[in-house]
Amino acid sequence: MLDLTVVVLSYEDVRRQMARGVRILDVRTPQEFVYLHIRGSIPLVAPRFGFQLLSSDQLVRGERVVVVAQSPVAGHVAAQEIDAIGVDVIGIFSSLPRTWAEHGLPVQIGEQVFPDQFLAYVHDNPTVDVVDVREPVEREHFPFPHVTRTLPYSQWPDGSEALDPNRPIIFLAGRDDRAVLAARDTMMRGFVRVGYLVGGYASYQHPRVYDPKAAARTTAHHGVFI
Repeated sequence: MLDLTVVVLSYEDVRRQMARGVRILDVRTPQEFVYLHIRGSIPLVAPRFGFQLLSSDQLVRGERVVVVAQSPVAGHVAAQEIDAIGVDVIGIFSSLPRTWAEHGLPVQIGEQVFPDQFLAYVHDNPTVDVVDVREPVEREHFPFPHVTRTLPYSQWPDGSEALDPNRPIIFLAGRDDRAVLAARDTMMRGFVRVGYLVGGYASYQHPRVYDPKAAARTTAHHGVFI
């Protein structure tokens, strides 16, 4: 049974366990994972993590893991579920993500591109691959002119092997999390520069968020005009 006094680990504890080959299990939200995570960690969503559905190549009975959580409470909930399938939880790590790198933890940072920054981002990254994971009917009714590749999330991951790891990749969806999930999965495959358009097509086109005239004024110095 899980020891309910399972410790909350320090930065040094996590570095030491990683050096020993211990797996890192990240139970924060997909958005939090894409924003910043420890390299090599396995992402699973909180709450009610559903660890019993994991395949044997993700977690195996008897192995030892460190749980990365948004808070010690969320970490304890996850640890109880992990313990139930026979995996040994060494401890919980729940410090502020923005402090990880400065304390020597290897991290990967996603590229969260906000609507009012999108045109400037495209200008500054001319090789960016803007991947639309919406379905064909969505693209037909709501086209997005900056898309360089279409890859419906319903067919994921079929076709994702065509993505170029040498290019920045920004995923686009509607107002849901398909772009976030695609970014998370692509990061797990070892791609370095991956992100998504925050709020998706809906936020980009919403007049309260995206004003073409204002965008033209704020991005004029980039040589981008609407």
